[in-house]
Amino acid sequence: MADTTYLAACLLGALVPIGILSWLLASYRRRSDLRRVQAQQLLLSLQRYSDWVCAQRLAAVFQGEGADAAAALDQACTIRLAWFPELSGDMAELLAVHNRLINFLGTQQSLWLRDPEHWLESDHDKRFMALWRQHRGALQALLEKLEDVASVRIRPATTAPTRESTYA
Repeated sequence: MADTTYLAACLLGALVPIGILSWLLASYRRRSDLRRVQAQQLLLSLQRYSDWVCAQRLAAVFQGEGADAAAALDQACTIRLAWFPELSGDMAELLAVHNRLINFLGTQQSLWLRDPEHWLESDHDKRFMALWRQHRGALQALLEKLEDVASVRIRPATTAPTRESTYA
């Protein structure tokens, strides 16, 4: 009887750590899978926002940030805050470029309304493309870091406002 009790205690002593280890591994795997799903959501939000940035070059009139762009950027910031705190610096850079872009587009719209001739001479397109390249650089840095921290493979963005930017 003592041998049976001893074997049962040894078996229980071995199964408890195995159960705890199994639970820890499953929790880690579940969290990793959730981070991948959130990374995909972040990618979709950033793509929607990037599409809006590209569309601004061809927009006849700047009408503000727009609900879709604001919602996409807000969703990206929310996901980043909840799931990827390590991306804070890269997201801050993207938001800084966004603020410069909004300021530029608003200023250009005001100039266009006040003095269309001066607006034509302001080299709007060249300045927009410089901001777009900054946006693309900040976005690329963010995506590269997201790829590292979320263990996901990210396809390179194909959205480009001009043929020239495809080769740059």
